[in-house]
Amino acid sequence: MKETIVFVHGMCHGAWCWDEYFIPFFEQLGYHCIAFDLPGHAEPGSTKVIHFSMDDYVNALADIVDKLEDDPIIVGHSMGGMILQKYIAKGRCKKVILMSSVPPSGVLLLSLRVLINHPGALKYLFQANLLGVFKKYLYLMFASNVKSEHYANMMCSESFWAYLQLLVPICRTKKGIPMLVMGGSEDQLISVGEFEQTAHKYGAELAIMEGGSHDLMLEIDCQKYVNAIHSWVLSSSK
Repeated sequence: MKETIVFVHGMCHGAWCWDEYFIPFFEQLGYHCIAFDLPGHAEPGSTKVIHFSMDDYVNALADIVDKLEDDPIIVGHSMGGMILQKYIAKGRCKKVILMSSVPPSGVLLLSLRVLINHPGALKYLFQANLLGVFKKYLYLMFASNVKSEHYANMMCSESFWAYLQLLVPICRTKKGIPMLVMGGSEDQLISVGEFEQTAHKYGAELAIMEGGSHDLMLEIDCQKYVNAIHSWVLSSSK
């Protein structure tokens, strides 16, 4: 029977971010793949203001998993990684991959880093316009050799309420579930130190991908990340 992988996208993204590379690669390896849009993220390119909470996002993931017969492997990217950290405190899953994930300490430090390096981002935060920050500073998300303008046009507005909740460290954590923390060495949002912090917090295996950006799943040569995840899934089953 095929193992199921559920993919949870991050801030301003949608299920589309998994479609081009990751899902075809994982399906070739024999997995059943499910990617879904978080509430308010179903229209690529939408600038409509949304007001969902992190609990809304966690509940959306729970709704997907509850329909499955067997516990899935779950991959959470960026904000999706924090959604996953909150979900596993009480939800079902077999294995967890936190990819370019927000650390359990939250986004306060990384937000300050962005503002120090890019003071112009402050005006977007005053407007509660997170999408504006990422469209202005594309390199925060994307590697230099990807279709960054195309992907930026696919991105949608994000709930500022959810962002404010991300500033607060996670209280309840759950150890014991096999977990891989994966991050790019050149991620411009989350630092290698924060990936290390996350892995230490959960007793997880850490994989720092040399040269990797924040949006690992949209890199042209991202099959190496798929292979690394697949190898970890196999080794953690022994």
